[in-house]
Amino acid sequence: MTDLQSNSGGNASTAGVSQGELVRLPLAQIRRNPNIDPRKGRNTAAFAAIRASIREQGVLQAIVVRPIEGADVPYEVVAGNTRFSASEEEGLFDIPAMIRQMTDAEARSAAAIENLQRADLTPIEEAWHCVRLLEDSGNDHDEVCRTLGWSRPKLDGRVLLSKCCDEVAAALVEKQIKIGHAELLAPMVEDEQRVICKAIIERQMTVQATRERLAQLTPLISSARFDTTACTGCAHNSQGYADLFSASVGDAKCQNSKCWQEKTQQLIDVRMVEAQEEYGLVHTDLTLPTDGYVRLTATGGSGVGSAQLNACAACPRYGAVVTTTKGREGEVMGGYCFDKVCHSEKTSAYQEIVAAANGNSQPQEAPAAIDIGTEQSPASNPKPASSKVKATAKPQDIKRSIKKVAFSMYAKMGQQAIQSSRSLVLAVSIVSLYLDLRSDVPSEEWTRLEPVIKFPTGLSSYNRAEFEVELARRPVGDLDDILNHLAALTVLRRDSNDAFAKSLSGAQSLAFIELAGMDATEHFSMNEEYLKALTKSGIVADCKASGFDVKYDEVKGDKEFAKLAAGKVDDLIKAILAFTDFTWKGYLPETMKPCAHDGSGTPKVA
Repeated sequence: MTDLQSNSGGNASTAGVSQGELVRLPLAQIRRNPNIDPRKGRNTAAFAAIRASIREQGVLQAIVVRPIEGADVPYEVVAGNTRFSASEEEGLFDIPAMIRQMTDAEARSAAAIENLQRADLTPIEEAWHCVRLLEDSGNDHDEVCRTLGWSRPKLDGRVLLSKCCDEVAAALVEKQIKIGHAELLAPMVEDEQRVICKAIIERQMTVQATRERLAQLTPLISSARFDTTACTGCAHNSQGYADLFSASVGDAKCQNSKCWQEKTQQLIDVRMVEAQEEYGLVHTDLTLPTDGYVRLTATGGSGVGSAQLNACAACPRYGAVVTTTKGREGEVMGGYCFDKVCHSEKTSAYQEIVAAANGNSQPQEAPAAIDIGTEQSPASNPKPASSKVKATAKPQDIKRSIKKVAFSMYAKMGQQAIQSSRSLVLAVSIVSLYLDLRSDVPSEEWTRLEPVIKFPTGLSSYNRAEFEVELARRPVGDLDDILNHLAALTVLRRDSNDAFAKSLSGAQSLAFIELAGMDATEHFSMNEEYLKALTKSGIVADCKASGFDVKYDEVKGDKEFAKLAAGKVDDLIKAILAFTDFTWKGYLPETMKPCAHDGSGTPKVA
């Protein structure tokens, strides 16, 4: 062995040293290289024993170093990092070393073989070393297996252990946890590894206890409500490593709770969008109003009648609930009313009709033949014509989109009413001119006009309809065509902000329709504009109330309408408009009846 003098330093001190020669090198001329050393920590007790041995006997086995260029020191440790570190901490000046020329890849391979032969690497250290060797070999697993003399399953198992976070690796090195614990934790995301590893140490949990607890916490992939196609090759799928580790959580389970929760929430979000398209108002079971919802039924103690049930589908407070309950995530439950006050009123009204139809003073369960919106008595209890049951089914409020369609129809009917009645043409023209000119014409002009027509005090655009009807009952002279057209245009004025509750043209149209005795049934058209104003459940309600569903099944085949109704709303609309074997003539939806919009609650049009 060549001794280097203590006063020698720098690269010059090793001049003339041959490749593979055993020498004593000053520790100051050597550094560790973490890119070569596979160790990710060391066992405190084992390291203390090595230090004690070096203190008493010195370093008995030489380390392996390689020359390096462009660094502060001339040599780098290839094998023997623990002996080198222990010598530094013991304050030694030099250490026996074998000098060899090596590339990074050769150095890593030599370090691996040297350490594995010593059999003192932990599985975690072996895992990290395998990752480095795979990088050097272009991910050639077979080559690394040959280099290390390992089987492929052992290599794959060690590579998976490299997924352990630093805290788990340190706990295994310090023997705070066992290899079985690390195998269970490796497939998890790092944040979850840290939390669970800490709990294992604090509670001193066995591998079996840990496995059982994780089995309870990690969901079966087969139970997922979302598409699990991407889960097949996922690194957090327990099925992918069940044959590599002795510790396993069993059947295919997801060990990435964050990903599971995100995918489940995405499913719920999609179901919410789909439910909004079908029902309009949608809540999850976490956002339900307190004591503010009830399931709608046609019959029974809380029933509202089938006609009212169909009408309720057009109400803004009719909707569905999407559940977030474990195992039922994304399930849609429709047909809920989110206005219990209104529901109570409709239930009471229905029970009164049932009682009247049965000749009872107290409400009771409805016979099958009784229904709100019909004029009939139960077959088992016939009544005279004077006692026939008659009621109006309508929601407390109507969706704005439906109101828009309804008032558009009324405006067209109002136009016809005006154009077919010269008296109305004149009445509208007179009131319109009065309202437009009254602030601009001297008051004496209105005084001279009073013997012919006296305008009511406070007449305004909002209460003009009644006076116009009154005027229309008077005899009238001839009017020219221009006045006719100008008057007809008044019912086509656009409402500000679609405020149908205070619609000027709508109020006019309704008053004129009544005066003209027009039947809205003859003017209703089942068209795309109307259908798109409804939710899917509203469309289905109309199809059932009109008999369209029965005719569709008769032509297309049994249960074909149910299949159509279960599909997308756009496809349902297209199919309805394309089906020519059914006529909508004679059918008028509850929400398109004038009585549903004039505030009376009583049909004024037959």
